[in-house]
Parts: sequence; C-alpha cells; structure tokens
Amino acid sequence: MKIAVLANLSAGGGKAAEVLEQIRKAWQAHELIGAAGFGGEMLPRCLKAESSPKPYLPALKAALSQLLAQSPDLLVTVGGDGTAAYAAEELLTHGAGVPLFGIGTGTANVGPIVSCRAGDPLPDPSDLKAERLGAVEALTLSGSHIAYGFNDLVLGNTFLGTDENGETATYAAAALAGRGILKKERPLRKILKREGCFRKNGTPLPAPPYTAAQLIASPVERDNYYGRAVTGLLCCTPNSPYQAAVYISPIPIVSMEENSAGFDSWFPGGQLLLKEGDLLEVTDPVRQVCVIADGNPYQIPEQGVGIRYVPALLPVLARR
Repeated sequence: MKIAVLANLSAGGGKAAEVLEQIRKAWQAHELIGAAGFGGEMLPRCLKAESSPKPYLPALKAALSQLLAQSPDLLVTVGGDGTAAYAAEELLTHGAGVPLFGIGTGTANVGPIVSCRAGDPLPDPSDLKAERLGAVEALTLSGSHIAYGFNDLVLGNTFLGTDENGETATYAAAALAGRGILKKERPLRKILKREGCFRKNGTPLPAPPYTAAQLIASPVERDNYYGRAVTGLLCCTPNSPYQAAVYISPIPIVSMEENSAGFDSWFPGGQLLLKEGDLLEVTDPVRQVCVIADGNPYQIPEQGVGIRYVPALLPVLARR
C-alpha cells in the first residue's frame, strides 16, 4: 500500500516526531511518502518543497498537493483535529477519493477523523474499516463554500490553540485567518449586531430571548459525542432525518474561561435541528466574528453565513 503522511511537527510538543518514528517502524512493509517540512525527512521517501518557504497554511496546502499527486492509497495526518480538517478540505477541494486516517497529537483530538492517539499501538492499515463521514458546511449567503466541520463549526471571535508553554489558550480568530498572526483574545459576549438574524429555508425565525455569544453547529449522525461542543440528550437523534444540531449560547462554550453555568446554575440556550436539504442563514455578524471549523478559523462575509448538513462526504479509515 502506498501511504502519504503529513505531520504537523509543532502539535503536541514533539509527539509528532515520536509518531513518525512509530509509523516508520510499524509500517515498513508499505511504501511511505512524506513532504519536506511536514515530517517527510523522517520517512523513507521525502518530497522536497517546490518553492521558497511559505507561511504555514500555504505550505501545508502545497505539501498536500505534492502528496496527492503521488496517487496514494491512504493519506495519514499526524497532528490535532485542525491538521486533519485542513487535509480533509484539500481532499474535497481537489476531488481526491483518497481515504483519510488521523493520528492525534494536538490541542484537541476528539473529532471523527482522528481515530488514533499518540502512544496507541498502530493498527496495520489493511485492518482498518472504511466509512464516509458527513459534515456541517459553512457557506456564503450566495452559496459559495467556506469550510466543513466534521466535529463542529463555531461562529465566534476566538478559537483554542496551544501556547509556547504547551497550555491551551484562547486566540483571536480574525487575526489568524486574516493576517496569520497568533494573538490571545477573550471571547465576545455578543456576536450578532441585532437579534432577528436567523432564517431557516428562507423563513425568518423568532429571535432567541437572550444575546448570542456563540453559535455552534455539529453533525449528530454518530452516537459518540465526546469532546464536541454540541452534545447531550437533546442532540441525540437516532432513527431521525435530522442529522445536525445548531446551538446558540448566551455564554462562550468553546473557551478557556471558567463559568459555573451548567454546574452551579442553569445553563440557558437554544437548539435547532437540521436535516439534509435544510439551510440556516445567520446574518449581521459582528466584525471580529469568524467561522471556526474543527479549530481552524475562516473569515466570513460581513453579510453573514449559511449552515447546512452534508451527508457521506469524506472517506475515512477507522479502527474496526
């Protein structure tokens, strides 16, 4: 089997290098290919960068393009949910039907793409099972794709990342998405300019009776919601056509700030379920607000975004 491997070497404080060594030893019977700057130097075959050094995201996309041009049978990512999600976006953008297998070493490793953790025994690729994952998609109000969330989409001004001390911190989404800058920031308490900002399938929805601090959308097609921002009994929809949930919270959920809501006081909020074909439109976001897809921030138009569920989107390999 020809296996392409892409590693985020900065994820997990050196764990990626340990995983690459594990891959090299455990999968030596397979053809292993990597890319320079993304762990390829530790593998039997390393593709050199085609041009001068680039910022992280353009360099990652260039490395993925090189690896996919080799027509691999499997793409393996070593990093967090964000690394796997960036790889998934590239696979779907370029129409490659290559299955994805994620090994987690990052800030968060809870998404459905990441099915193996650093330190776990590596299964042989031939022993993995194939499945297709659905996702929630963020798109412009005119219908152009922005990003897919296989774990969740967050509409807010911050995302979680790892600082120089290896601690999880809250960073400004717009600073990274727009200028490639990591800047610590606190979550906003209001992400929409006005309250009547929602339409479902073209029909205006009543404004929620509280100010929206974050909006979170997640697929609920699987029975394991561990680590997802949307979870709980209300979001469990077995044998239902509704396969995605949208939650609007008056306090930031995806945050490192401590809050007693849900523990020592009632947790307020509102939920809306979506099925295939449904479209939720959210208009008039505050200027700093972005879409954070599986931990990766994307800029959005000032008019707003649409959110919909897309089934059977991405081929992945997972443990049996």
